[in-house]
Amino acid sequence: MSGEPGPALAGRRVLVTGGSSGIGACIARELARAGCVVAVCARRTDLLESVAADLRRHSPRSTALTVDLAHLAGLEAFAARATEALGGIDVLVNNAGQMGGTRLPDVDADDLERLMRVNYLSPVRLTLAVLPQMLERGDGQIVNVSSVAARLSPPTESAYAASKAALTAFFESAAADLWGTGVTVHNVYPGWIRTTDDPPDALHQDLTGETPETVAAAVRRQLEDGTFEIYVPEEFKTFFSQRARDVGAFVAASGAYANERLGPLP
Repeated sequence: MSGEPGPALAGRRVLVTGGSSGIGACIARELARAGCVVAVCARRTDLLESVAADLRRHSPRSTALTVDLAHLAGLEAFAARATEALGGIDVLVNNAGQMGGTRLPDVDADDLERLMRVNYLSPVRLTLAVLPQMLERGDGQIVNVSSVAARLSPPTESAYAASKAALTAFFESAAADLWGTGVTVHNVYPGWIRTTDDPPDALHQDLTGETPETVAAAVRRQLEDGTFEIYVPEEFKTFFSQRARDVGAFVAASGAYANERLGPLP
């Protein structure tokens, strides 16, 4: 599903969560270069201020807001603070999230809850807090940085994949609910992204990975074009289509691959 071309980005007021590093920081810089006024938020004030300094070279009114988005009870108050800082929110980029990969049966219950809180409940609650102002204006864009794990359910990532799949399902339904209101939803499915110099694990060691700058450029085009969902790199869209034709065969191949790389479970 793709919508009408998006509004011109210049002057759009954007809140980017998880904006202190990685994909979030790169999206913020890309949108500032496009003429947006950008607020980045995350927990690490020093890193946020460094990113904000970069943003102001292109967009002088951009700012940084320190917040722990895992504290769900404080999200409505934070949404009000971000709205005041920007003078309104035209674009919400739900990028903040946490990774977590453990092969069954070694999945910790606390990790399950943490990933669902940060990767699913937090962006949903923040969206619900800013949505009324968008609906009142009849204009808004909501970008959700999910993961190909939500589509491919890879081995060793059950808890993480589930949290991203929940995010995806919520916003696919939300897109239908919001159809015709002027508020649009845009889902992003990055593959393995090179955000550090650490080598990939045994399951990903053959992947070269994409840069966060590549994701940011794709998100900018997505907003400009009004595209509902994108995959980075694009080849993962083909993988998802192949999986959908025979999920059982895809799972069997994934399981065999994991056993080959990691050894079978005892």
